[in-house]
Amino acid sequence: MPFLQAVFCLEGFDDRSRFLASSMFALLGFIFCSVIFSGYLVVSFALLLILTTVLICSTKRRLHDAKLNKNWQLVPAGLFLLTGILSLIIESSSSFYLLILPALSSALLLTYPSKNKKHQDKYILGYYGPVDLSIYQQESVGMTTHNQRIEPTLVATGISEQLYINETVAEQNSAQNYHSDDVTDSKQVDIGELIRLKFLSNRKLQLGVIASVSLVFIAVFVNSLFNSINQQQLSSNNTELTEPQDSSKNTASNSITTKNHLLEMPDNFNLYLSEYQGIIIHWQADQVPDGELWSQLSAKGDKSCQSIKFNKGSALRPLTVLVESGSEYFASFSPLDSQELVQALAFRGKFSLCGYSFSLKGSQAVLGKHNQYAPFLDKDA
Repeated sequence: MPFLQAVFCLEGFDDRSRFLASSMFALLGFIFCSVIFSGYLVVSFALLLILTTVLICSTKRRLHDAKLNKNWQLVPAGLFLLTGILSLIIESSSSFYLLILPALSSALLLTYPSKNKKHQDKYILGYYGPVDLSIYQQESVGMTTHNQRIEPTLVATGISEQLYINETVAEQNSAQNYHSDDVTDSKQVDIGELIRLKFLSNRKLQLGVIASVSLVFIAVFVNSLFNSINQQQLSSNNTELTEPQDSSKNTASNSITTKNHLLEMPDNFNLYLSEYQGIIIHWQADQVPDGELWSQLSAKGDKSCQSIKFNKGSALRPLTVLVESGSEYFASFSPLDSQELVQALAFRGKFSLCGYSFSLKGSQAVLGKHNQYAPFLDKDA
């Protein structure tokens, strides 16, 4: 594609308008793409390198056009690459203000007039060089000719007169446009030269620009510093808020490391065996905060959970009673109490725990059919 080849051409010439368009494309394109791909640092960096290359090529062609020292060619692109990397590292929208530096260097380069007067009429889309862009000029001319309208007349002589009038008007318009373009270009040259000379000769103006740019840099870095501090404070506050819940979950995981051999009992509760053959009674009840309801180690918690009580016989103390997922209750008992607890569940009529009552009707048959729980029913074991 000739247009794309001209973008990366290093031997041609770029006038002011094309260099301005290339610079704006690089700066605004980076801002736009870095916002879209904010979560993909590699993609943003690759796009930054591509746009830097575009700016390097356009800068070199602008230097050819203005016949300036080649040492200039890396200044706008180098500043653009440096500030672009800083903005990607800082990850803040305020970091885009750093792009003022490459924008100022490009603006200074725009103040130099074109010295390639010999081939001024051969520029196409602001470019002159080894890449042939005449196809775009031909399309433009074809579209202009196609859009011209010729008013018909009834008399043959009137048609020829009308054609002549149209051609004359077109030539006059073309001459006026060419003349206005020359005047506009000369004004641009004069304005550009005037701005550059005023800037270079005014020491106070130079110091003012330097001070303004320095303030922008300081503001960006201070803002990024405050943002990082706020993020650290938010993360520490979130950690403090979640510590109680995390500690309760850790207690739960330490007390009940595994739940094996599920056995569904008749009255809406289940039995599990821990890895040490301790009985775990599970049921669903009211929605409460997750955590530890009772701990035998600390003897703290809901007093109604400190023992399981049967309609006959002695009570047994659970090691812990935990709540998970808001309504899942797990009462863990010592392996030393497993046989006594299973026999009580099999031969008693009901029990209560944590304020909830459960019927044990039919529990003996269910326990006796399970290979893991049936051995606890043997009183001689």
